[in-house]
Amino acid sequence: MITVIIVDDEPDARQLLRQYIDEVPDFQLLAEATDGPEAIRLINNLTPDLVFLDVRMPGLNGFDVLPQLNELPRIIFSTAYDQYAIRAFEVHALDYLLKPYGRQRFQAAINRVTDTKALPSLTEKLLRADQQKQHRVILQKGTRRLIRDARNITYVTALGDYCRVHFKDDTLLANSGISALNEKFATLPFLRVHRSALVNMDHARELVRKGRYWYLLVGEQEEVKVSESYLPQVRKLLI
Repeated sequence: MITVIIVDDEPDARQLLRQYIDEVPDFQLLAEATDGPEAIRLINNLTPDLVFLDVRMPGLNGFDVLPQLNELPRIIFSTAYDQYAIRAFEVHALDYLLKPYGRQRFQAAINRVTDTKALPSLTEKLLRADQQKQHRVILQKGTRRLIRDARNITYVTALGDYCRVHFKDDTLLANSGISALNEKFATLPFLRVHRSALVNMDHARELVRKGRYWYLLVGEQEEVKVSESYLPQVRKLLI
């Protein structure tokens, strides 16, 4: 079952989408929003799989809605204005439906949704565009894309070309290498303590030695190995 929310301030546009969605097997319409603030509230509360999102709406436009979501659904823009198409694909929307459109064009967009190989991730550009969201990072949990505050990360461990991102009560996946995350977190108190580990020093408690190796105690009970080359920097910050 693919859950859906419609966001559009035009009643006729919502009615048409409602009719088309009703005809698609395994699609369930959860709710409809008529403006940007209502869209944010509904999407954050109901966490749909797919959102049909208008661009020009009262309150906030569709592009302003996206950075304020806690979890990123798949997005199909539906609008009467063709000048936003390039921007829509820059944020990796699944499709861009230009009003008025018919059933055949709608079905083509739906085919992108049901093709799991076509699932994109929204870019970090959405977050960088908003000064208040610069500490937020897009992470993965299965097929879900979550937005989290990087200041709540306790430490990061490398996983090939990806990273495990550890929080106090959860572990998520970053689609970036550890060097890229280290650069992204340059304005935050993160420190590289090993070629495979990055620690948020706000969550570091103590440096301890166990046998031949040093470890940082992070959070409540986590231990992160510190390599000899990074040891002087760690000691300096813990003084």
